[in-house]
Amino acid sequence: MRRSFILHIILGFFACAQLSAQEVSFDSIQKLNDTAFDFARDYRFGQALSYSYIAIQHATKNEDDKALAFSYYTLAVTYKRMQYVDKAKNYYEKALKIQKKIGDKRQIILTYHDLVRLAITEENYRVANNYLKKGYAVAKTTQVVEDMLILDWGKIALLQAEKRYEGLLKFVKEVETRVKASTGKKIFFTARMNYLEFTKGDAYFYLDDFENAQKFLEKHIINEYVHVNDLVSSYQQLAEIYKSKGEIKKEREAILNYQLKLKEKLEQDRASLQEELLANYSLTKDQLKLDVLEEKNYQQSIIVNRFKVVLVIIIILLIGCIILGTLIIKTIYKKIKSNKLLRIKQLKLEEAKLKAEMTSKTKSNFFSMMSHELRTPLYAVTGITHLLLEEDPKPSQQQYLKSLKFSGDHLLSLVNNILQANKLEDNTITIGASTFNLKANIDNIIKSFDLLIKDRENELNIAYDKEIPELLVGDSLKISQILINLISNAIKFTKNGTIRLSVEKLDETDEDVKLHFCIQDTGIGIPKEKQEKVFEVFSQNHDVVNEEYQGSGLGLSIVKKLLEVYNSTIHLESKENVGTTFTFDIRFPKATESVDPNIEVHIDEVDFSNLKMLVVDDNKINQMLTKKILSTKQITTDIVASGAEAIAIVKNNYYDLILMDIHMPEMDGYEATMAIRKFNKKVPIIAFTAVSLDDSLPKIVSSGMNDMIIKPFVASQLFTLIQKYMD
Repeated sequence: MRRSFILHIILGFFACAQLSAQEVSFDSIQKLNDTAFDFARDYRFGQALSYSYIAIQHATKNEDDKALAFSYYTLAVTYKRMQYVDKAKNYYEKALKIQKKIGDKRQIILTYHDLVRLAITEENYRVANNYLKKGYAVAKTTQVVEDMLILDWGKIALLQAEKRYEGLLKFVKEVETRVKASTGKKIFFTARMNYLEFTKGDAYFYLDDFENAQKFLEKHIINEYVHVNDLVSSYQQLAEIYKSKGEIKKEREAILNYQLKLKEKLEQDRASLQEELLANYSLTKDQLKLDVLEEKNYQQSIIVNRFKVVLVIIIILLIGCIILGTLIIKTIYKKIKSNKLLRIKQLKLEEAKLKAEMTSKTKSNFFSMMSHELRTPLYAVTGITHLLLEEDPKPSQQQYLKSLKFSGDHLLSLVNNILQANKLEDNTITIGASTFNLKANIDNIIKSFDLLIKDRENELNIAYDKEIPELLVGDSLKISQILINLISNAIKFTKNGTIRLSVEKLDETDEDVKLHFCIQDTGIGIPKEKQEKVFEVFSQNHDVVNEEYQGSGLGLSIVKKLLEVYNSTIHLESKENVGTTFTFDIRFPKATESVDPNIEVHIDEVDFSNLKMLVVDDNKINQMLTKKILSTKQITTDIVASGAEAIAIVKNNYYDLILMDIHMPEMDGYEATMAIRKFNKKVPIIAFTAVSLDDSLPKIVSSGMNDMIIKPFVASQLFTLIQKYMD
């Protein structure tokens, strides 16, 4: 079939070439188009295309717009029946353009109707609606019922395709009114009403209204002028309706009729296709009677056509060269422009990167400075409070001092959280690895919450697995921070209840141990819809933050990010007015070095009275406070206020240990340490700073310091560190 199709396309073009010098009447062109239409209807597409091309050639030669428009329209119909949608649409639009030019409204309406059908075939319902709108606008100007009806059939098909069956039923009533108002032949009236009966039955069927569907479909199958395709559909739907009602006999009859009509339809299609396959498409002498040209005109037309072909080729080549040259120039220009724009963007990106780095460095320096500026006075507050509590204050003063200590600890915790949040945001957090006693750490944490637990009338229980090794390797400060935030959170949201901290060994190898931490409370709980958000920065459990539940909203976000650094995940279970449980697992390496795990517990038994220490600090209050703390262990203390003074006094005196402040005017602690190390490499130098470990550790190590302690600190921590470096 494909070869026959190509053959007749070639024949059509050949006929066009022969007729280039002949003029033919409009009626003759119309006859060619009618013949082409009949061939297309009978599936004889090759002959249909040949005659359409001949008609187009004659209409073009005659400069007959009306004939040309109809020829394009006929060719589009043929392509539509062949299901070449793009070609059909192309020729419909060519026909429509000429029809609008000459004002042939009936043909415009017919073309819009066919374009609607094409759009439905492509399921492009928006375009189909647009064609209908334009078609109805033209039909309304003619005030002819038949014009409206042409478009009505297209709209019915569109509503069916869109499955808008309720709207279809309403529209059918409107169409029925127009059919009754039409003045066409009775056969047309009967056929149209019959199709509308089928349309209503089909719509009711898909709306599951089988009663109405049966009524209209049964009327449809007994009417005259019924299309076999519609009969096939009607019998199929009636069979389903009868089946749903249990009417077996009617169902069988409907199925039989469905099969017969389907067979009839298939036979018709088969016969048409067989005819198409066996047809001889060679155009006879009679069929080409209109195309016979005088030999002289024919020869002249060949010469003219050849000249035109050569001229066209030359013009095309010239245009091609111009276009190619233009494209090359345009491409080069675009490339130059693009490179220039890329360079500008690159410079802007580099500038933005530099600004971002400067901003990040400025922020980092700011937080480092703020760390020092905030912790320094806090050291004075917490340290003096500790000393006053150690000196047996009056019972009336103890409550005030304990409240002052609690406030100082709370403020320190808040400062730590803010600074920690900045580190986590910048991804500059580091995890230390030193030997520590987890049980001792937990005991110290619990002691720090004594006052708050009593104030909230809570009970705190500890369950610590005895099989956990006494010494572990890790960052005790980070672990303490995680537990402090979680326990503080539990105490804050629990009143007159119970809080339980448990640490359980899950797994142990020769190298490490995996521990399971659980912090459980009987507090107010967290609403389910807010559980995913509590780990966000500045997130609060309650919309209205009152005095009882106030907080910074940083604790849980810091816990989550610190655990991520440990490759661990925190899990939350909570129920309102029942309580909340936080759990997480961490794997710790086991300590291999020989360290006494109870050294902090028995620090009071150590004799420090034979030690002589140097304290380097530019803050007068800190000097007084540090000396007072050291004097509680009878340690002899010298104090200097600058790095330069420290260098001078160390040259002339022996010291068992030096506490070196970091931030000092003129010469900071790093410079002073490096200078001391040039002539004294043995004396232990401990960084005595308010700057966070993450900021200071690299410089501390590189400057030659042995260790560090962060202000403010617990006195026992300082003495434990001093004892570590005693001979």
